[in-house]
Amino acid sequence: MQQPPTISAPQSAIRGEIRAVAETDTRDALGPVLIANDGEVLTRLRLSAAEAARVCNVTPRQLIYWTKKGLVKPSTDGDHDYDVYAMEKVIRIRQALEKGHSLEKAAQMVQREMTTLQVEAKRLDDLTADDLEDELRTRLERLESRLGELRRSLPASLTIARLRRAVAVLTRLDAQGTLDGAHANGDTAKTVALRLGRAIDELELLLREDQPAVV
Repeated sequence: MQQPPTISAPQSAIRGEIRAVAETDTRDALGPVLIANDGEVLTRLRLSAAEAARVCNVTPRQLIYWTKKGLVKPSTDGDHDYDVYAMEKVIRIRQALEKGHSLEKAAQMVQREMTTLQVEAKRLDDLTADDLEDELRTRLERLESRLGELRRSLPASLTIARLRRAVAVLTRLDAQGTLDGAHANGDTAKTVALRLGRAIDELELLLREDQPAVV
């Protein structure tokens, strides 16, 4: 009985490369289709509490607690499934908490933000094609103007950020007792940190006032 021809290692590698190229071509071809349908995918996406918590970078216990308090509502399709809207709200609440707000304050802020976004989305959806194009062009011009301002203020912003890090380090060292004693003028490290912090706040305020407002 004739044995089937064996494939040498180089031939096998070549075939593997051909399959990889074919798969890449397929993904590239499907890319536009997938992007075109991502809106439908997102509107139908539902995740369990554990899955949604992992996506939103919170613990399942946090998510369940927020849900029981009525701060986050599961999707209407199920009691324990979370849609994209709910997960967006969870992420925004988490970000507000990271800024130091209380849970109640964070939830209130996020609810206002989400309501504003919904109203704006409805307004844009009601615009004609020409009006929507004008709206987007105006927004693009504002963004470009704002980008130019940020580029001009970047060196000063970086300096302020470095100064704030220095204040944080100084405060931490003082709390650890590393900077015991007073300076020649009688100021403690804590006093120096407070005075420097106030000076940085004033500098940042002056820089902000110096920039033209973007309407």
